[in-house]
Amino acid sequence: MEAVIAAKPVIKVAALCGSLRKGSYNRGLLRTALEICKESINGIQMEYIDISPLPMLNTDLEVDGKYPPVVEAFRQQILEADSILFASPEYNYSVTGPLKNAIDWASRPPNVWADKAAAIISAAGSLGGARSQYHLRQIGVYLDLHFINKPEFFLNAFQPPAKFDGDGNLIDPASKQRIEEVLHALQAFTLRLQGCSSNLSTISDFPRQSDRVSEKGPALTPFTKENLGQRFHASTEYKLRRTSESYDWYDLETRNNERREHFKLKNKKYNHNVRERMYKMALVASWVFFLIAFMLSYWVKNVEDACCKRNVFGRSLDLWVAYG
Repeated sequence: MEAVIAAKPVIKVAALCGSLRKGSYNRGLLRTALEICKESINGIQMEYIDISPLPMLNTDLEVDGKYPPVVEAFRQQILEADSILFASPEYNYSVTGPLKNAIDWASRPPNVWADKAAAIISAAGSLGGARSQYHLRQIGVYLDLHFINKPEFFLNAFQPPAKFDGDGNLIDPASKQRIEEVLHALQAFTLRLQGCSSNLSTISDFPRQSDRVSEKGPALTPFTKENLGQRFHASTEYKLRRTSESYDWYDLETRNNERREHFKLKNKKYNHNVRERMYKMALVASWVFFLIAFMLSYWVKNVEDACCKRNVFGRSLDLWVAYG
């Protein structure tokens, strides 16, 4: 295992800050990430890319399919990176103008963002830039950027105790630990997208007991360039069960090319026709409910008719009784 970890490939991470302010807190987050990569994490080569020299997007600047030199250099840096680390405050519920401008330049044909892993960290007021992060994730859908889902990093820069010093450097130990977790997740996800098997475990390393996997073949296979996207064998019989304590009651067997035999739910056994019976019971119940509703409506109508007749002939009946 130590040899496998030592052979882990190095990934290149491009770090972009959405704020151009000299003492930007988000730039401080990136400085912390750079320090962590140098001191604590093997296999990550991070480079900070300054987006302030980029001109505002103007397609008139594109001449003969070429972009201005500063834009070409920026696009080349993004193209050579394996993954992206964004750090941006929140402006009007969205990302900042400079960052959106950089995203637009790199998305011009050909799109150099495509098929890269990405992560977001942010420092701001209130929600810590959460809404800008979610908007950036939405933008990434069109760019074919693949963001890690967890962990998320939002930091309220103005909530005591102080998170930054006067120069915008992060001084909060807990926040530094959270950034390190984000970087580890970004590294693992990047290697996974690239199809590297060095970051993927064998079946014995998954949180499942080895005796709960069929001996006919592995349930999961490591990623390679040949089988990327084909993690399950179509013709392999497999049996997966959850083993965590909170799911001990759950036991589901599935067999390829065979009809489901049974499944157990809270120690109760049902055969494979249980769903069909449930549908029939629901249909019968609906018809019974309709019949009851019809009978009630008919009964109420008869009662109303009786009341109306009593009001019409009531006086004549009273007079007849009195006369008699």
